[in-house]
Amino acid sequence: MGYFLDGYDLSVISVFTLVLVTFKPFHYDPFTESFVTGAALLGAFVGAVIFGHFADNIGRRYLYIFDLIFFAVFAILSALSTNIYEMIIFRFFVGWGVGADYALSPVYTTEMYPDKKRGAGYGWVWTFWSIGAGAAFAIGYVFYMINPLVGWRYTLAIGAIPAIVTVVLRTRMPESVRWDILEPGKSKLSAKDLDSIAERVGITKEDIKAIIAEREKEENIAAGSFTALFKGEYGKRTAIIWFQWILYDIAGYGIGLYSPIILTTLGISHSSSLLFSLIFNMPVGFLGAFGAVMLNDRLGRRPLQALGFGGMAIAMAMFFIASSAIASIGIIIGIAAFVIDYGIGNLGPGDTMGLYAIELLPTKLRSSSMGGATGITRIASFLAAFMFPLISASLGKSSFFFILLGLMVLAFVFTIFFTPETKGLTLEEIALASYKHVHGVPKLILPEAKKEQS
Repeated sequence: MGYFLDGYDLSVISVFTLVLVTFKPFHYDPFTESFVTGAALLGAFVGAVIFGHFADNIGRRYLYIFDLIFFAVFAILSALSTNIYEMIIFRFFVGWGVGADYALSPVYTTEMYPDKKRGAGYGWVWTFWSIGAGAAFAIGYVFYMINPLVGWRYTLAIGAIPAIVTVVLRTRMPESVRWDILEPGKSKLSAKDLDSIAERVGITKEDIKAIIAEREKEENIAAGSFTALFKGEYGKRTAIIWFQWILYDIAGYGIGLYSPIILTTLGISHSSSLLFSLIFNMPVGFLGAFGAVMLNDRLGRRPLQALGFGGMAIAMAMFFIASSAIASIGIIIGIAAFVIDYGIGNLGPGDTMGLYAIELLPTKLRSSSMGGATGITRIASFLAAFMFPLISASLGKSSFFFILLGLMVLAFVFTIFFTPETKGLTLEEIALASYKHVHGVPKLILPEAKKEQS
């Protein structure tokens, strides 16, 4: 449910931006417009890094509850904004809650899921982002048609309702078993203790023993240590996670946050642009994310990611062509580009980015890895949101799309040559494996077996 709120809140600002540029309820310029769109992303950087670090030290559960309380309060305050500067400030703090949940929800889910279904578990988390985004555009459309000058306030405030409901539900959830076992003093659990934990969370005693073995191997690493993320083996993995995710988010948010505005420049009406944005998230984006649920543990992360980046590169090329085509042709090409971008993008890197950030680092660093990766990519997303109006105003939208095309081609090539496969490995095996290139292919090699894992 946390990703539903993330999808809702990061998409709902598109509704407000459309109202802002159409009806001008607040005084603004291209500079402040950029900050309105990007404020939550900038806040997400802070929230993800801080909450991710503390989650590795004090546990996932309590922060998992607090972050949505924070989110709900500032979502309501955003709806009550009286000027553009209040909106920017409140959206910044909404971003804290969004970023925190990025660092907590997927980590908690994957740590509690059986390893053979881990990809599907994370995939389900990601599908709720598309549902949330679709809900934002659906609700935004209804209120836009009733009264756009007031409706945007209700659209922003409604995000607090599912947040409050989710807080209540999360109070009944246990602590992550993997983090719980890694607490000091729990490496000497009795057979009775192992039986109790295995029954409570639905995993085997062998799984728990593997978690404890990981703890003993990683005793020299301080929980939540940011420096450990950049040293040796883990430094290589962090570089892979950050680089490919930065490229994805620049394109993903550069297009997604401005989808209604891009559509209107192609010749689609303002109200219809919201309906199309709804369709791109639901059902197109949802179906792509659902495809990841079905295929993550069958085909693997790496081929889906390469497919996704390749598809997004094609979509960016189509956006570039549409921006210069005559109106009727441009609309057709542009809509097709959105379908490819949302569908194939969610099937591939939209899903695999977070999954890699979770899988490639050990339990002691997992939330910090997800938080750090989310944080740095929110900065990239903020830059994309910030630069779109400026580049569009000075060089034209076609230049922006051409830049994104180049980045997606780079991301595709990077995946082929540097991103390893994690399908079929437990989180503990991945933590103990070595990242190497075998015949030019990136692999994770288990020290016990001394053989390649794909």
